[in-house]
Amino acid sequence: MDLTPNEIRNQTFTSSFRGYHKEEVEAFKEAAAAALEEAKVEILKLTEEREMLKQHYNDLKNLEDTIRAAVLEAQKSAEMIHSNAKREAELVIAEAVRVRDEALEQRRRRLAELDAKIEEFQFARRSFYAKLRADIESHMRLLDSMNPELPENRPREYKNPPETGDDIDKIVDQFRRNTGNTEGNPNG
Repeated sequence: MDLTPNEIRNQTFTSSFRGYHKEEVEAFKEAAAAALEEAKVEILKLTEEREMLKQHYNDLKNLEDTIRAAVLEAQKSAEMIHSNAKREAELVIAEAVRVRDEALEQRRRRLAELDAKIEEFQFARRSFYAKLRADIESHMRLLDSMNPELPENRPREYKNPPETGDDIDKIVDQFRRNTGNTEGNPNG
């Protein structure tokens, strides 16, 4: 049964011969009505507070959910950034290795080309010296055969093969001295 404070105040009782004292009953009714009024006010206040706390709780719960979602999103973002950075670093390293390998290969090819050129030049130099030696010896024999004053048993130093460019210069100088031709000779 749900009573209001006014119902308690307005409640009437039948009188009986040995009944209760009317003033006590009225005082009790008034006290009960006041207590009920206070209780209803307190209930209303607590209900409002409960609703306010419930709303505050829901707001906090939503905030927590939002923060949790933001943290998860931040973690996913961080993992993705880390993964992308790692992938990018691997690509940069791979590109650097490729460039380094290309540069090394290019240098190896260039070194091989230079080695081939050096070998070619050395061969050309040896060929030139051999041809020059043969030409000088041929000319010396021709000169010896044309020079009546040269005794046949005179030692021929020009038959020794030249070893260096300086040896060839000595042979050319000797050739010029033997033939009497000092043209183009800085010493003659």
